[in-house]
Amino acid sequence: MNYDLDTKQICGELESSEHRRRNNALQRLCEQVEQAPETVSSDAIAADFDELYLHLLKCYDDRFESVRDHAVLAVNAFLERLPPSDFHLLNVVATLADRMGQPETVEPSEEIRLRYVQQLHLMLRKYARMGNVGVFRECYPQVVKVLVKSIRDEYAAVQREGCATLVQLARVADTQELRPFTEQLAIALYTMLNHRHSAARIAAIEALGRVCLHMDASGEGMRRLFMEVSPLLMDSMPLVRRACGELGVLLLLELPDRYSYFERILPLVLCCLKDDSPEVLRFIRPLWVKCGEQYYEENEAELSQQEICDPQVDNYPSDVQRPTIGCRGLVQRSLRLLQLITRETGDWKENVRLHSLKLLYQFVLHAESAMTAKFFEIYGQLAQVCCDSEYAVREEAAKVADLLGRLLAYNAWIEHGFEGLERNAREPYLRCFYHMFNAANGGTYDQLLRLCKLLRSTDYSHTLKEHFQRFILKTLYTVLVKSRRLTAPMEDIHALYEVFYVIATKVTALAFSRTDTCNGEVKYGKEIIDLLAEVMDIKPEMLHVRWFALALLDVQNLDTALDETAEPVQLLYGLVHIAGIRTTYLPQLIAMLKLVFGHCSDSAQVHVFSAVSLAALNWGDTVWAEREQGTQLLSNFVNEIVEPHLVWKAGASGEAMRSMAMATLCALAQHAGDVVLEVLPAYAKHMPSLLEDRNVTTRHYAAKTMIYFRGMSVEVLKPLAYATMQRLDDPSAGIRVIAARSLGIMRPEFKSQATDAGDGEGEGEGEYEREVWEAFVKRAMDLLLLHLESPEAEMKHAARDSLTQLAKQHPAAWQERYERALTLAHNQDVLAELYAQLSIADGPKTATE
Repeated sequence: MNYDLDTKQICGELESSEHRRRNNALQRLCEQVEQAPETVSSDAIAADFDELYLHLLKCYDDRFESVRDHAVLAVNAFLERLPPSDFHLLNVVATLADRMGQPETVEPSEEIRLRYVQQLHLMLRKYARMGNVGVFRECYPQVVKVLVKSIRDEYAAVQREGCATLVQLARVADTQELRPFTEQLAIALYTMLNHRHSAARIAAIEALGRVCLHMDASGEGMRRLFMEVSPLLMDSMPLVRRACGELGVLLLLELPDRYSYFERILPLVLCCLKDDSPEVLRFIRPLWVKCGEQYYEENEAELSQQEICDPQVDNYPSDVQRPTIGCRGLVQRSLRLLQLITRETGDWKENVRLHSLKLLYQFVLHAESAMTAKFFEIYGQLAQVCCDSEYAVREEAAKVADLLGRLLAYNAWIEHGFEGLERNAREPYLRCFYHMFNAANGGTYDQLLRLCKLLRSTDYSHTLKEHFQRFILKTLYTVLVKSRRLTAPMEDIHALYEVFYVIATKVTALAFSRTDTCNGEVKYGKEIIDLLAEVMDIKPEMLHVRWFALALLDVQNLDTALDETAEPVQLLYGLVHIAGIRTTYLPQLIAMLKLVFGHCSDSAQVHVFSAVSLAALNWGDTVWAEREQGTQLLSNFVNEIVEPHLVWKAGASGEAMRSMAMATLCALAQHAGDVVLEVLPAYAKHMPSLLEDRNVTTRHYAAKTMIYFRGMSVEVLKPLAYATMQRLDDPSAGIRVIAARSLGIMRPEFKSQATDAGDGEGEGEGEYEREVWEAFVKRAMDLLLLHLESPEAEMKHAARDSLTQLAKQHPAAWQERYERALTLAHNQDVLAELYAQLSIADGPKTATE
């Protein structure tokens, strides 16, 4: 296509009053310039532009949008082919400033405003490519006005193009020439940082990065920039966070006064190294390594020596790659940043706390042992956030504490850790200490013993807080693991394990005593005790036998008016549940129970007595003694603890205690073995009243205990037998069934069976006793036959079973009672059938038979 412009005709058409002619002329002109052959010299094109530019620029103010649009495109076509010229530049920029640089919006079309900014960008690229960017020196004020207006534009595309143009300008501009305008540009860019479009925020961050390279380092502009950009490190869009990291890398590499701003620049990069998005990590990590390489080159003499003396620790996190020496050096010279980071971990916003902890993690990872001296400054704040209400924050705090324990010099921080525990006996400090201590390699015998003694104190092991208990147990597990590496004498190890056992038992006991859900802590505590037994190569029961008395010694202040929620009461309650009743500490336990029954509130007494009654179920398994000693131990226990509460006392508390005492006696009768048969007869005097107690639970346990009163004379057993027989009419169906079954099992010991000599006096007394007992049996048969017609199936079975037993022992009485009942029975067929089954042809049989 031949390039031959008729400039006069074009000018005439551009001056036409018809906008169509103007529009068509501009279109043709744009096409001719764009398609002009390369052989056409730039001077020829420049000559044509000199004749046309006034008419073209005048079209920028045309009232028709299409004319303005094609005018911009035509000027762009000329600019692509023109040589750099201050004359052309100043005219075009001045026109753009008139259209885009005014306080008010002159150009109503968003698309045309975008064209204006793109044209400015085109000129910047063209002049930069030709190495003649200095020609912009005289028109910086107009250019900046256009850029500021575009950045503040309501149209997002215009804003992004304005940022891209500013980036191009900042790349090629001379710092001294652009510096007077940097603050004005930065303030405009700050308004874009909260834009709803992530692309606009990213464009603003990139532009700010380039602009700040020209700022005055001694002014407030740099400080405000970091303050404005830092919140975007928590942006919801990964690409925005990546842009912040890229900004930090740019400043670390190119900012002239970067050494003065390391403490403010580093968070921009370090936060991206702990970002949740893999895309951000992949992008930032190599750039961060590049920053470290540059810093190493600038400080090689110092860092090369440090690299030799700073080997990687043995317990370095396996899933983390150690930063290079240059990257570590960058962070290690900025330790003052710690105070700012830790202060933000206490912010009221969850995302700020989480963000600051992620930053702190990277700071620790790079600073390593260099920040050991700063540990005491962050210990308290990190401890508090270890107990944060938000799970994600707690987990991140735990990771930071774990890393601290691995990388800090152990012998230097451990003393601060112990001081924190001693001065602040609270869960946050223990959590933080646990994470550090668990990750660290150290742990001498003296340190483990000191830790155990500290945890044994009431401030720790007597806590009722669920999570506090959990971390005490977790710390104990760490102590147990570290103790297996010790080479101390066996006596010292056992002294350590003794304190260890007391702590584990008390914490588990208090966890058990809580009314809320505590299965997790109880289970974990028992596992800890089992592990200790495994390490010592003994059974867990032997640990209780050996050391449980020490745990009981820590139960204090039982001689005061405590209720059931008080810590000493709950501790004693849980201890009895955990270890039960054992020979080695039974006298000590009895003394404590007497204190509770003598001083504590009614609810506390019932609470503790309930634990004792349950522990009594395992008496035969936990109290190991010879028969004579076992009988004495059981007798003392019942005399001191149970019998005083079997006696009737008025009031609800007296009723509750009788019920607990009867439950304990019933448990002992069932599970204490043969020795209970020697002890029970002494308490037969209490049973008749207990069988008639108003409390159904008391009557129930009393009825269940009746069958264990054996080897007693008719005189002693008779009141019990008749009291039991009266329970056949009890309001409780369960008690009626138990009483019915008991009547068939109860057996007296007659005088003739008890005497070796066959004197007539003994035989006479024996005959009398048999007559007395025979009268009871007949009465019992009458009642059982009556209940045989009961509508309750279980009662009928119980009555049948007892009648079977009584008929075998007393066939004559059975024959008599059957004949009497037959005339009164409603269902004679059933009675006859039972009689046929129970007929004893051979006469009465003895109990042995």
